[in-house]
Amino acid sequence: MIETLLETLTDIMRSIPILLVVYLLIELVEHKFKAEQLLRYKDHQFGPPLGALLGCIPQCGFSAASATLYHSGVIGAGTLIAVFISTSDEALPILLSNPSHVTTVAKLLICKVVIAVLAGYLFSRTVFRNEQLVVLHDPIDLMDCDEHCHAHHQPSIFMNALRHTVKTVLYIAVTLTAINVIIYLLGEARLEAALLSNSVFQPVITAVLGLIPGCTTSVLLTELYMQGTISFGSAVAGLSTGAGFGFLILFRQKKSVKNGILILVCTFAAAVVAGLVLNALGLS
Repeated sequence: MIETLLETLTDIMRSIPILLVVYLLIELVEHKFKAEQLLRYKDHQFGPPLGALLGCIPQCGFSAASATLYHSGVIGAGTLIAVFISTSDEALPILLSNPSHVTTVAKLLICKVVIAVLAGYLFSRTVFRNEQLVVLHDPIDLMDCDEHCHAHHQPSIFMNALRHTVKTVLYIAVTLTAINVIIYLLGEARLEAALLSNSVFQPVITAVLGLIPGCTTSVLLTELYMQGTISFGSAVAGLSTGAGFGFLILFRQKKSVKNGILILVCTFAAAVVAGLVLNALGLS
């Protein structure tokens, strides 16, 4: 047990420099492009693909900002679903910090963007076909979308990147320690049984896990995939429902509870179906 924990600590220490570089690049992109402003003024028919692409930015703040834009009537439910599905939070930096999984990043991004676009258009044309949107000419106050996540930026890009790196390392350390302790106490056989390993229904379990708010869930699912406990399709399913704090913001207004439930159900259904299809295709 102690040997396993020491190996985990070594792996974490090796990932720190790579994570810092990744977050520096992310900070530079975020300071150049304000994603919520792009969504605010675009033609709504291009909402799902634009939301899917911008949702790839690895931070939970954007999913929360998109939920606020939805409440304001600026973006539709289809676009919001596309954002939620394409959001991966800390999964991308973690995968990029491990050289053996760099190619997985491209595969994950392509799959999630395709799923997000298809689901966004499908649900906007069916379940939410009668919704009405507004076009705003004045800036929207998006401050309330930040209170549940780490979107409060400091002046220094380096300090922001360092802060994200430290938080992610702590997430990884806690997650890996918990996984190793659970494996040690339960045994690998029981853990695999709990996660329905080698079962066609595993994406259902991971999609449920993905609904837990916060970035820790994406860390957990990524680590489980990297350890081979869950399949690629199951990881995609879990990461597709893991919308950071987006769902919390979505349910803040009582008048939107009904639509919020519909959006959650649609997101969950798309994630599970996508996971089942990817597993059936044998992607690993």
